[in-house]
Amino acid sequence: MMKHSFFRTRPASGSVAAAAALLVAALSGPAHAQFGGLFQSLMQAPRQQAQQQAAAQASQKPAKRWAPTAPVPPDVLAAAAEFAEKMPSAELRPLFQRLYIEGERNATLNFQRIGMAALAAGDIELAEKAFDAAVTRIDLIYADNPEAQKAKSLWTAEKIKDYKGEPYERAMAHFYRGLVYAAKGDFQNARALFKQADYQDTVAEAEQYAGDFGLMPYMAGWASYCDGNTGMAKDFLQQAIKGDSNYSTVQVDQPVLVLFESGRSPFKYGSGKSGEVLKWQPHEMPVQTAKMACTSTSGTGCAVNSFVMGADLGFQATTRGGRPIDGVLNGKASFKEGAQGVATVASAVGDIGMLAAASTGNRDAAGLGMLGMFAGLIAQGVANATQAQADVREWEQLPATVWLGTGAQKTSASTLNVALDTEGSVSHGAATRLVNTPSCQLYWGRSLAPLSLLGEAGPLEPGAHPRDPVFRKEIEAAFVS
Repeated sequence: MMKHSFFRTRPASGSVAAAAALLVAALSGPAHAQFGGLFQSLMQAPRQQAQQQAAAQASQKPAKRWAPTAPVPPDVLAAAAEFAEKMPSAELRPLFQRLYIEGERNATLNFQRIGMAALAAGDIELAEKAFDAAVTRIDLIYADNPEAQKAKSLWTAEKIKDYKGEPYERAMAHFYRGLVYAAKGDFQNARALFKQADYQDTVAEAEQYAGDFGLMPYMAGWASYCDGNTGMAKDFLQQAIKGDSNYSTVQVDQPVLVLFESGRSPFKYGSGKSGEVLKWQPHEMPVQTAKMACTSTSGTGCAVNSFVMGADLGFQATTRGGRPIDGVLNGKASFKEGAQGVATVASAVGDIGMLAAASTGNRDAAGLGMLGMFAGLIAQGVANATQAQADVREWEQLPATVWLGTGAQKTSASTLNVALDTEGSVSHGAATRLVNTPSCQLYWGRSLAPLSLLGEAGPLEPGAHPRDPVFRKEIEAAFVS
C-alpha cells in the first residue's frame, strides 16, 4: 500500500536524477547496490511518459482556450443594457454593452473595437472618441517619456493587468487614430500618430527592438506630403524602405492613396504545459491579393493600377525587430517553472527516499525522504498559486494584410472597387473615401466587416477594477448625448 501511495505522480526524469544523486550521497555503502536497481526502474517510466506527452502535444492543432469567467451580476447586466440602448446605432450597441460590463480592465480593447466599427460605418466622430480613449490608455504606459516609463514599471508588476495589447496591436490603434485625424484634414496630428504607431512597434513589456513596421513611417510621409512638406515625406519614405523593402517601389508624393485590409491577423493561444507561452496561429482562410482599384468592377476608371503588401500583421505579431520568435513567455511562467522544479526534485527525494527505506531498512534514507516530501509540498503550493496562463485577449478585428496602392490622378468617386484575387478567383471589395483635400485623397476598405467578428471576442469578463464605478460614469458622460 505504501508503495502505491508514493507513485501517484511521477517526477520528470531530470528531477529524478537530481533526487537520486542527493539520496545516494546520503545512503551507506550496502544500500547503494539495492538502490541502483530501484533507480533504474524509476528512470524509465518518466521518460516514456514525457515522450508520449510530447507526441500528443505535437499532434494537437493550436486552439484558443479562454479562461473561465464569472457570471455577470444581474444589476450590471441591466445597467449595461440601459446604457447601450442610448446609442444611436443599434448595430454598435452590443459593443457598448460589453464596454460597460467589462469596465476598465478591457477598456482599451473595447474602445478599439468600437473605433474600428465606427470607422467602417463612416462615423468619424464616434471613431475619434473611441480611438482617443484607447490610445490615451496605451500612452499612459507605453509613451516615450519618463512618466510613462515609471507607470509601466508599476503596471508590469500588477498581478491582473488592464489590456494594453502586443506591440502590433498598439501600433494599429495609433494607425487608425491617425487615419481619423487625416479624415478631419488634420495632417500634422495624423503624422504625429503615425510616428507614435512606429514607436509602439519597437516596445514590448520588458524589451525594446528596432522598428520594422514600414507602413507607419510611410503613412507619416504621406501625411507630410498632404501637409505640403514633400522633403519630409521623402525622408519618411526612406525610413519605410529601411524597415520593409516593399516600399522601394512605392511613391509617397502622389495624390491618391488606397488602403485595403484583407483576412484576419493570427489568433493568440497559450502553449506549454500550463498554457504559459503566448503564441500565434494563422486563421485558415483563403489568401486574398489586391490587384487594382477602379470606379467600376469591369476594370475601367482605375485610380490605382497595382498594390503592394503594405503590412503583414502575421509577421509583425511573430517577430521582434524582424527576428522570428517562438512565443512570449510571461514572467510568472518562468517563476512557476522554477518552483515546479524545486517541488519535483524535493518530492522525488521524498518518494525515492521512502521507497529506499522500505526496501533497505536504512533509517537515514527514511529521514531524508520525509524531509523531501515536506519541502515538495511547500514548493508545490507556491507553484500552484502562480497564475501562469498567457494573456490571450486580442483585437480580433485586425486584418492579416494591409494592401497599399497610389495613383497620380484624383477621382470624383466616393467609393472605389478593389479587385481581389482569391486563389485565381476575382471578387471586389469597396474602399470608401476618407480624405478629400486639394492635395490628397485617401480610400480605405476591408474584406471583413468589423461587426461580423463580434462573436470572436470571447466570453464577457465582468469588470472587477476599482475604477469601474467612475469609469461607467465617464462613458455615460462621453457617449450619451
